[in-house]
Amino acid sequence: AVVVDIMRGGPGLGNIQPSQSDYFQMTKSLGHGDYNPLVLAPATLQEAVDMVYQAFDLAERYRTVVIILADGAIGQMMEPVAMPPERPTMTEAERPDWAMRGAMGRERRILTSLNLTPEGLERHNLRLQARLAEIRKNEVRWEEELTADADLLLVAFGTMGRVCRSALRLARQSGLRAGLLRPVTLWPFPEKRLAELAAQVCGILVVEMNA
Repeated sequence: AVVVDIMRGGPGLGNIQPSQSDYFQMTKSLGHGDYNPLVLAPATLQEAVDMVYQAFDLAERYRTVVIILADGAIGQMMEPVAMPPERPTMTEAERPDWAMRGAMGRERRILTSLNLTPEGLERHNLRLQARLAEIRKNEVRWEEELTADADLLLVAFGTMGRVCRSALRLARQSGLRAGLLRPVTLWPFPEKRLAELAAQVCGILVVEMNA
């Protein structure tokens, strides 16, 4: 499944204002058990459009939930985008063997994760953990800017990543050697790259629109 979450100010009936207040809900606690969805955070409308196409590919490749997590600013802003070329519809032969499209002329496909034995549940969870490990290995995405000589590091995602890019230019004009790390996947998070940059810089400022 692909889920698009345009975050709004809250709690309760908040207006559709810039907010990143669903971060923990989407990256840490979506579902029970040892589970993480794959979370993409666009900073531009072009990224938001491109990520929809990417998200369906990722959801099908890993058979998992992929979330596009944006905020009220991206949800309402207008800027030009280039639509990716339309893809041809898959033929039946190209569809994965787990796809459910009616059972005419073939055996039924029954998809279930119901395991009532401890052994079966453990096997199923281990399969899921292997899949999550594959996602962590292959799908970590980020952008960085002017980090090669940076003493100060800004870390921000989504709309705040755009704001920090402007702040970065002003800082450089003022003689501050600042750089920017913008996570594109919030899960899996680019923690390895962040740790490398943390060992290089004197200070890190994390800029978010949440508490």
